[in-house]
Amino acid sequence: MKEKKNAKYNLEKKRIMFLQFGLIFSFVLVLTAFEYEVPFDEPKDIVVEVLDDVDMLIPITYREPERPKEPPKIKKIELLTPLLVDNEEEGIDYEPEDSFDNPDDEVPLVVKEDIEEYVEETPFAVVEHMPVFNPDKNDNYKQGNMDLFRTLQTSVKYPIVAQESCIQGKVYVRFVVTKSGDISNIEITRSVDPILDNEVIRVLKSLPKFKPGLQRLKPVPVYYSAFVNFRLQ
Repeated sequence: MKEKKNAKYNLEKKRIMFLQFGLIFSFVLVLTAFEYEVPFDEPKDIVVEVLDDVDMLIPITYREPERPKEPPKIKKIELLTPLLVDNEEEGIDYEPEDSFDNPDDEVPLVVKEDIEEYVEETPFAVVEHMPVFNPDKNDNYKQGNMDLFRTLQTSVKYPIVAQESCIQGKVYVRFVVTKSGDISNIEITRSVDPILDNEVIRVLKSLPKFKPGLQRLKPVPVYYSAFVNFRLQ
């Protein structure tokens, strides 16, 4: 059996009445808020002190112009009377001598030997044909570069002093491959320790010759860079 709501307690019939009461109450609350006066204190009288015009004026001062300085007095120079000298002395005849040699004499020709001046060429960083390490074994720059790194890594001897001191790292080096293929101007660009640097320089000096770099089919000096990694096992 379904439960039925009692019609006496049904609030749906009184919904309009409640809505009207709500609107009336809201309207009255708004009117009250507008009509409410907030009490506040009356402002006090502000007294402004009037300063005299004389006190407000700042006296203006003017700088007196500087008087022109008097020009320095020029001292008069007294000229001495000229002293006349008699150049013609008795018994002395002056004959001017020519400081040059006799123009009729033959001047010996001095032949200078040709001296060849050595002009140091600036090494190139990149050329058409880069140097090739160990050309008897390698055909191009890439193969030679890989062979150079392997040779450096296997040829260096890790100093015992550096191992005991736990010194390790990469030593970067730069050198010049001359026009004849020799190694010169060895320079450590990033050092780890002088002991390791000297070992790398020693190995570089013992390397075989390079095939020199070519620029327009002409041998030129070229910069070459490499590094050796010292690492504790």
